[in-house]
Amino acid sequence: MDSFDQLKTLYDGQGDQDYIGEPVSQREHALQAAAQASAAGASGEAVLAALLHDVGHLQYQQEDSMAGFGTRDHERLGAHFLACLGFSAEVCALVHRHVDAKRYQVARIDAYRAGLSQASQRTLAFQGGAMTLAEMQAFEADPIFESALRVRQWDELAKAEAARVPEFEAYAAQIQAHLKSTQLTGEQIAQYKRDGYLVMSQAFDSSFAGLWLDELQAMIAEQGPQRWMTYFEITKGRQQCCRVEHFLEDAPRLKEVLVGNKMMGWVDQCLGAPGILFKEKINLKLAGGQGFAPHQDAPAFDLFGQSQHLTVMVSLDAANERNGCLEVAKVAHCKTILPMNADRTLAQHVVESLTWQSVETAPGDIVIFNSFLPHRSGVNQSLQSRRAIYATYAKASEGDHRAKYFQQKRALFPPDAERQAGQTYAGGIFNVGNPIR
Repeated sequence: MDSFDQLKTLYDGQGDQDYIGEPVSQREHALQAAAQASAAGASGEAVLAALLHDVGHLQYQQEDSMAGFGTRDHERLGAHFLACLGFSAEVCALVHRHVDAKRYQVARIDAYRAGLSQASQRTLAFQGGAMTLAEMQAFEADPIFESALRVRQWDELAKAEAARVPEFEAYAAQIQAHLKSTQLTGEQIAQYKRDGYLVMSQAFDSSFAGLWLDELQAMIAEQGPQRWMTYFEITKGRQQCCRVEHFLEDAPRLKEVLVGNKMMGWVDQCLGAPGILFKEKINLKLAGGQGFAPHQDAPAFDLFGQSQHLTVMVSLDAANERNGCLEVAKVAHCKTILPMNADRTLAQHVVESLTWQSVETAPGDIVIFNSFLPHRSGVNQSLQSRRAIYATYAKASEGDHRAKYFQQKRALFPPDAERQAGQTYAGGIFNVGNPIR
């Protein structure tokens, strides 16, 4: 389902609910806010942010509640949802910061708090209360500061009973055009095809990494066999978690990212055809964690006769040379498997012949690379973790092999909690170039 249809279905199905103690429904509040923005001559991004600023209340009704007054952290969750659908960084940032604008005004203007509705005053405590001076100064320095205040103003004005405003469908063309504008450019696609990889800085807001890490930490904390697969390495004589795989069904925020319309749209553009998720993992290169030997992915992806694969790396932490960031080789138009060792790592003479480049990333940055790109990473020599998601995609027309892949891997190279004492697990194609043993 495309992103506009998802939103329309959500507002059609949930929008008639009361707007947390106000005299309007969720739908009416959203439409009134957008109408206020349009009447003020706001930019297209600001109008969409006004329309969708409370989408987190609708999409995440099962998450933690603010004592019955809507969803806790709805502003960040809503921004995350919209980012995964394909909305721009500006729209998502305005949605994310509309609560900060409320907290700022409460701190700055004595009468502002008194003018808030009872429901808005109740939620303020859950949202952190009035900003501190340091928080106010940081907010004022944000490039979207003024726009966020305006979105908040339209939010406060959008509570009139029986107001006549355009319906949700009136924004269909605007939403579709906006989503089209966030697709990869022709230049980006050409760069990917030429170099074998593409770096996209700030593809997702860095604050979303907190949502993803919460899910990762919850999985790591679970003991014993689970649906997901947890692997360890030995670092300085002690066991340390270094990978989690097959987690899509147990990490809803990560799922929204990896199979959301934004990511799948970029995957489709790079593959040149509709794509499908083949497998997913998170590598945790914790302090002292070992590096990954130079290799290509293609030799490990030949189980099901698929013609093409690409992987998207999503940074969860800042990655640099000291903590073992991704390194890629500059090989233009590489579409062949290079000479390799018996363990499928690259032969030493090939490694020495290549020019390697470090790819330093921040949380929320992504790197898209094809399965023939030579890559490696070094030891984490810092105290800063270098955790990153690696999701691999193939052409949808060539079948959905994700379940079969993980079934075979689990049988031949199971996670530590499922291994039999005294048995050796070689791994083969399921363990190329990494420190898991």
